[in-house]
Amino acid sequence: MVYNPESLKIAFELMIFGMGGIFLVLFLLYVVSIVLIKRFPA
Repeated sequence: MVYNPESLKIAFELMIFGMGGIFLVLFLLYVVSIVLIKRFPA
């Protein structure tokens, strides 16, 4: 297997953007749920 530092760098960038996107979506869902709970209490 040939080690290519450039492809490793690209793989890490993709992984960081992917994880960041997942956490961003989860954070937005969390904020929206808090707003809806405050707006429409049971």
